Amino acid sequence: MLCRNDIFTDITKSRRARLLHINVSSDEAVTFDMSAPDALPIIEPLSVLIEGERLGTIIIERGQLTPLNDKRASVKAQARRDTAWTRIETLISQVEIYSKETRYTLIEEHARRVKCSEVTLLKDLRRYWFGGQTKSALLGYFHRCGYKLSTHESSAGRKPHLSDYIIFRVKPKDEASMKEAIDSTYLKVDGLTAATVTDAYQRLLESHYSYNDGNGNRIIKELGERPTLRQFYSYLYKHYSIETITRRRKGDSEFERNHAAKIGSVQQDCLGVGHIYEIDATIADVFLVASKDRSRIIGKPTLYLVIDRRSRLIVGFYIGLEAPSWPAAMHAILSISESKAALCARYNVPYSAEDWPADAIYPGMFLADRGEMLSRDSSLVVNGLQLTVGNLPKQRPDYKPLVECGFKLLHRAMVDSVPGYEPPENVFKRMAKRFDKDASLTLDEFISIIIKAIITHNRTPMPNFPLSIDSMSRGVRAIPREIWNDEAPRRMGSLTRFDEEFVRFSLLPPDKAVITREGIIFNGCFYSAPVAVESGWFVRAGNGAKSIDISYDRRLVDSIYLHDDKDATKFYVAYLLEKSAEYRGLSFAEVQAYESLKRRLQPEYEQIKRQERSNLHAHADPIAKTARQQTKLASKGKSRSARKADIVGDRTDERRMRRQEEAALPSASATQPTKAAVIPFMPQRANEGVTQLISAETSLCHESADELPVKTLTLAEKLKLRRMEMQNGK
Repeated sequence: MLCRNDIFTDITKSRRARLLHINVSSDEAVTFDMSAPDALPIIEPLSVLIEGERLGTIIIERGQLTPLNDKRASVKAQARRDTAWTRIETLISQVEIYSKETRYTLIEEHARRVKCSEVTLLKDLRRYWFGGQTKSALLGYFHRCGYKLSTHESSAGRKPHLSDYIIFRVKPKDEASMKEAIDSTYLKVDGLTAATVTDAYQRLLESHYSYNDGNGNRIIKELGERPTLRQFYSYLYKHYSIETITRRRKGDSEFERNHAAKIGSVQQDCLGVGHIYEIDATIADVFLVASKDRSRIIGKPTLYLVIDRRSRLIVGFYIGLEAPSWPAAMHAILSISESKAALCARYNVPYSAEDWPADAIYPGMFLADRGEMLSRDSSLVVNGLQLTVGNLPKQRPDYKPLVECGFKLLHRAMVDSVPGYEPPENVFKRMAKRFDKDASLTLDEFISIIIKAIITHNRTPMPNFPLSIDSMSRGVRAIPREIWNDEAPRRMGSLTRFDEEFVRFSLLPPDKAVITREGIIFNGCFYSAPVAVESGWFVRAGNGAKSIDISYDRRLVDSIYLHDDKDATKFYVAYLLEKSAEYRGLSFAEVQAYESLKRRLQPEYEQIKRQERSNLHAHADPIAKTARQQTKLASKGKSRSARKADIVGDRTDERRMRRQEEAALPSASATQPTKAAVIPFMPQRANEGVTQLISAETSLCHESADELPVKTLTLAEKLKLRRMEMQNGK
């Protein structure tokens, strides 16, 4: 809609004009062409302008009525304004001044009346119409006064008082050289060092305002033959904005983070409590000690926080020794639905349900940086819990300021009470204080302190929180848990509650294991479950291995979850078998590293095996060859049955000889053992009964040697008893 004093652009006529007056009844509009130096008001049909606005050929400009401020004008400017206003005050009140037929007559008569020329009146009228038909439009434009530069040259700086000083006139080619030096030196950051304006100016002089003398030395031209540093500065800040300079020297991320205007709010995109949870991790600024030996320092733990954007309520956390990664982030997400009563009881913290109003309530979106939540594992949150994960641009912590400030608030609460706390600024100090010497807390003690600090945060008022007038009128205080309790009923249709077991099972990564006779194999580890033994999985696996769907926690290999293929809501826990006991307490990544090491050692093992087998053959083959030759000579003319005919007697004789060699005791005077004499042995054919008796004695000796500690009969008595039994038997 067109209004008085509106400035519009007429595309069809290529003009920019101001609307001075409108007469709806007569369909007349008075316009003033602002682009023509000698313009005068023109009367044209109002309907044509309205139709042009509807068709888009008339474009209305907003915010163009910007006259000079009266309070900032000088006394002379105000005097000139008042004089001009006195001259045209009665003239501008007449509508006839807009008509071309009556305008000159009115101006001529009024000029005689106020005793000035028609040119002066026209000049005042044009300034009045051009500036928006206000009294301030008649102020003198003293800010435009000064030396007018030509289109072919420009000048920067003030003329010095010295008469012999030669002024260098900056021409377009000089501006091009300045632009080249600025772009190539000042606005080009190489690594961590950045050139200054003086450096860029020096490069400009060396490249474009120098010459080589007869000796080949580079000589910078004298003043008056080159631009001055002040002219260089003037060109830089005239053609490059502060934002452009900062962005090109420091980068877009650095500018947006530390130099951009902060006129927005993170609340403008948040629909209410439970809409957006910010999640991030940091390394806590506290050194811890081992729980089994407090003299050993284990370093700083990892701290994850999950904060509701609207109420600033801390709804979840994780503290542990895992590096910032998906397993740790998963544990922080799981802590939202973890039993807070059991958690507080485990770490000896007083529990109240009012401190955890968002227990087991999950948001519409998790907002995280480009870290662990950018991995494929974060799809488990999207698919399993049907939530949205938003990943922010890199190096933009200002997009999630609440969780970033949450770390600072928790650390600030521990400064004067937690031993081993190291201020962040101390990390990069040279010869800084060693705060690790003060480390005294174990991980469980530190977790207890953090839980209490979270409860304190959820109870603490926030003086600068933008609480609505309606909430304050209902007595709501700017305390995180009260803000949540006040707004949660209005958001109950958008909030989702998940129990701990469902979240745990949804977030664990899925995979497949193989059922074999030796157990359930997954990533080199063997597992078993009671249901597998009862159902005979391992027995049936003898006819062929079978795969099964599982879920597992990458942090620990001690157990995995087995999915029931008949009921998707059921699962079983499988535990590590003793054959994989050496992996107990390790992560799957560590197990994979060990398995990979084993595979890398296989070629070396194979080489050693083949070499040792070759050494065995080199020793055994000559012995076997000689033995075969000697046996062939000794057995010449004998059949195999003849060689085995006396096998019992020959074996007994050989055993007797070995005993005399192996069991002989060394004499007191000799260093070498005395070899026992061989007792003649009667052939079996001569006396078979004696042979049986000797065999019985031999077995009795073995039996006696084995059973000596438990039998009371002597060896002689046993031999005598056995002879009597054999005689009675015959």
